[in-house]
Amino acid sequence: MPCFIFTPLSPQRLLGVLDVRQDKLGDPLRVGLCADVMMTWGGGMDLIVNQLCAIKAAEPASRICLLVPGKPPAKPKVTWKSFRYVIQDAVKAFLGRPRFKQNADDPQAPRVADLVRRMREVDPKLEIRYASGLDDGLAATAAALQLDAVCLAMRLPKPRPACALIGYIPDYQHRHMPHLFSAKELVERDEVFGRLIASSDAMVMSSQAVAEDMRRFTPEPLPGLHAVPFAPNLNSEWLRDRPKRLAAYGIGGPYFIVCNQFWMHKDHLTVFRAMKEIALRWPNVSLVCTGDTTDYRNPSYFGKLEAEATKLGLGSRLRFLGHIPKRDQIELLKHAVALVQPTLFEGAPGGGATYDAVAIGQRVLLTDLPVNQEIDGGDMRFFACGDHRGLAKLMESVLDEAPVQRNDVALLARSNARLRRAGESIWSAIRGAIDKYKKDEASGQVSLPSDG
Repeated sequence: MPCFIFTPLSPQRLLGVLDVRQDKLGDPLRVGLCADVMMTWGGGMDLIVNQLCAIKAAEPASRICLLVPGKPPAKPKVTWKSFRYVIQDAVKAFLGRPRFKQNADDPQAPRVADLVRRMREVDPKLEIRYASGLDDGLAATAAALQLDAVCLAMRLPKPRPACALIGYIPDYQHRHMPHLFSAKELVERDEVFGRLIASSDAMVMSSQAVAEDMRRFTPEPLPGLHAVPFAPNLNSEWLRDRPKRLAAYGIGGPYFIVCNQFWMHKDHLTVFRAMKEIALRWPNVSLVCTGDTTDYRNPSYFGKLEAEATKLGLGSRLRFLGHIPKRDQIELLKHAVALVQPTLFEGAPGGGATYDAVAIGQRVLLTDLPVNQEIDGGDMRFFACGDHRGLAKLMESVLDEAPVQRNDVALLARSNARLRRAGESIWSAIRGAIDKYKKDEASGQVSLPSDG
């Protein structure tokens, strides 16, 4: 039986797309993953890749489309100069350091290209649709592809697509640490999150802690809330040693590693102080820090951390590497004594680096936040937030232990089982959202909000 759905190209306009849809029993669901907003930070990129891995692990035949903002990659002009670049790119790709095509008109283009490459490694048949961001065509693309559902993050698209919506909010940090946000940001986050939740047919989140916060801070009625179980995703290629990647950074001797952006709530200073504590017994141990060094909320923060490190006399024992390729980060993590996670707040258990560490069988020294204790499996050693002496004792303890011996077969089996479990949770959210949307649509309750 045909179903007619009208999707306006912009709110409160009569110009749009009329979708004549035939209901077909037994056809696989068509689901869009919207990468807008998620692409703006490394952890968001990892999250959407892991989402796809989980979805495909649970239902390999599912039909997924990646929806990205901006223009498609420009078609290169064939010139002698471009031919040389092709050769150079081939060499870099062979060495594991691909150079992604640039688009001068779209500053997001390199990040989009990186995400597309990573997603296609998971699903070579993945369909990609450009100009499908929250504000540049998502609704029209959803209608054209006859999507049953769209998974998106942080805020509501304009206009709302005529299909089920599964929303995602990473955390309620602004409610727990309001001193890190301006008064305007505090109000805006509540409003934006509230509109997304009110218009979504289901919400997914990375922890029970976020689900509890959503119930606590959001007026009812709420859609179905689905906390996706802890599911580190192990890329089998990570198990191959890449000594050239390691050698490129010139790090000698044993080292601990912190893989966080330099945001205030990540609390790098506690690790610096712990390093000073262990210096007398372990003078040859260094600390490697990866991650972007900018915090828009406090642009001078990284400079202050550098000054504190100097006062503590860490000198050459402290290495700041900045944002580095993901595969390089994994190689450094594999060969570290342990990952240190001193964070004061997270929405996902342990943060993204802990997922990677558990996936590859690495030890983790992390704060005892309730959300971190949702971690299922792995070698976890907890210390109190801000307790540099407690952390120093853990660091000395693991330095006295033998190096970690990996069981690659067991790690892959555990990763696959966890991904299937996470995928089943996501599919439960998707199917519940579709059922709710159809009921609301039949009763005329689907709302298509304006820009406000």
